[in-house]
Amino acid sequence: MNSIGMFDMHNHILFGVDDGAKTIEDSLALIKVAYNDGIRGLVLTPHFHPKRGMAHYAEVVENFNELVDVVEERIPDMQLYLGREVYYRSDILETKGSFDKYLMSGTACMLVEFSTTVEENYIKNAVSNLLFEGYQPIVAHVERYACAVKNKKLVDELKSIGAYIQINADSVLGKTGFAVKQAVKYYLKNGLVDFISSDAHDLKTRKPELAAAYAYVAKKFGEDYAGLLFRENAIAMLNGEL
Repeated sequence: MNSIGMFDMHNHILFGVDDGAKTIEDSLALIKVAYNDGIRGLVLTPHFHPKRGMAHYAEVVENFNELVDVVEERIPDMQLYLGREVYYRSDILETKGSFDKYLMSGTACMLVEFSTTVEENYIKNAVSNLLFEGYQPIVAHVERYACAVKNKKLVDELKSIGAYIQINADSVLGKTGFAVKQAVKYYLKNGLVDFISSDAHDLKTRKPELAAAYAYVAKKFGEDYAGLLFRENAIAMLNGEL
């Protein structure tokens, strides 16, 4: 398998609902970059975060449907799905009756993020709580949490509890610092990663590009592993098979 056909399951390409794309034209420009990079599937994951975006779900769905209509006309072989990146708070489970709006495209999976200064036990408790309630947590960009860089084996623990793990493509390529790159190497070498995504926000500093990270992983860890992290696991998740 080559990098054509990758799926990006964490990005902020949906317009007008968070700190990512502002207009539908911004969304289309980002999608064209993704397409040219070899991406053929995008799970759009706007923030549910008190500082980065808490748009009402009805607005998220409306904008998503508008974007789907335009993309079907202009880039018909790009597949779009709707998810959410949820900032975990201790009271989040009180709203579990309306959790569908937080989940990944009709699955039981939730892409969940934390403060960069989060403590280890807080993440572990959050993962355990979500699993207990019947949801599958995907820990977003785990390498951004200082505790997971300082103690790399925390990710081993999160996996053993039952979490899925996502890391950002820029971190794979060393663009977020040496310590983070070393932590990411550990996660990859030990088979702890389930998804590599762009976390794209814009065309300047956070683009929806995965091909360079795919090439790195394929060279260092093999084509089969790269295929899982950049495509097959995302498809399995969307089909409820992961």
